[in-house]
Amino acid sequence: MTSQDNRPNEPLAISVVIAALNEVDSLPELIERVEAVFEKEFGGGKSCEIIVIDDGSNDGSRELLRDLAARRPHLRPIILRRNVGKSMALTCGFQKARGGYVVTLDADLQDNPEDIPRLIEALEQGNDVVAGAREKRQDSFSRKLGSRLFNGTVRRITGLDIRDLNCGFKAYRTEVVKSIAVYGQFHRYIPLLAHNAGFKVVECPVRNSPRKHGASRYPTIRYRGLFDLLTILFVHKYDLSPLHFFAKVAAVFLIPSVLILGYFIGRHVLSLLGIVDEFQITERPLVSISLSMFVAGINIFLTGFVCDFILYHLIRGRIHRISDLNIAESINHGEP
Repeated sequence: MTSQDNRPNEPLAISVVIAALNEVDSLPELIERVEAVFEKEFGGGKSCEIIVIDDGSNDGSRELLRDLAARRPHLRPIILRRNVGKSMALTCGFQKARGGYVVTLDADLQDNPEDIPRLIEALEQGNDVVAGAREKRQDSFSRKLGSRLFNGTVRRITGLDIRDLNCGFKAYRTEVVKSIAVYGQFHRYIPLLAHNAGFKVVECPVRNSPRKHGASRYPTIRYRGLFDLLTILFVHKYDLSPLHFFAKVAAVFLIPSVLILGYFIGRHVLSLLGIVDEFQITERPLVSISLSMFVAGINIFLTGFVCDFILYHLIRGRIHRISDLNIAESINHGEP
């Protein structure tokens, strides 16, 4: 990864972060429109920056970005060696962002940069994350239907009232993007990750335009997103206590198997003592099934135990940094 940035690491007001893959036709217009917003709304853009992450493009995007950056001091291209996906590309941009506010938007010109002031205004009202909700979305019926079903499912499962998680047009306070981990395909779930971390998340309507160049690279049915959702829910609930989860699963196997085995063993002992009729425990298929369930339950429980053991040693050396990430405010009254 290379980053074209020779300027000092001074704090700025706004960082616009754009992940781009083969968008050479869209980037010039997009950058010009963002610059126009800077000029009109934020004092000429001296306190703003545009970070474009080229995610392994092969259409001349990186050469274009180098040329544009040579004439625009606030444009900071980040050229990745290979395609790593949108989540990791955004993470690279978040790490380099110097603005107090971070705005993300897609590079395909469907998001309107002219709505950036609307998102920033919502942040200044005390919110930590402002998720764009596309009005009159310019997509096919099947894509809109799939998105509606997906968003409805996420709302019911998580309780986060966001109607358009897939919209890439969002604004954040910089501490949000610096403190959450975005990888895999988690970019669409950043508001949920922030919500789980205790940040205030709201939604703001934004305009949506038809795609001018190329075609969408995302499938209509994004079933993998549900797998990512399960991961996020699991990590949120059991990130510091994995044994609690594995013990519950293990109990499903252990409790019935122990009861069944206890019954058969007791019956076999009574048979040997002559108290009940002859009973051969080895002739019962249910005994073999119960033994298999018992072994499986023990293995599941030990998996959680090992996870807790590893987690203990990882956290012990980082406990102060982890606690600092969760502190929203500390009033010391002069104490060090």
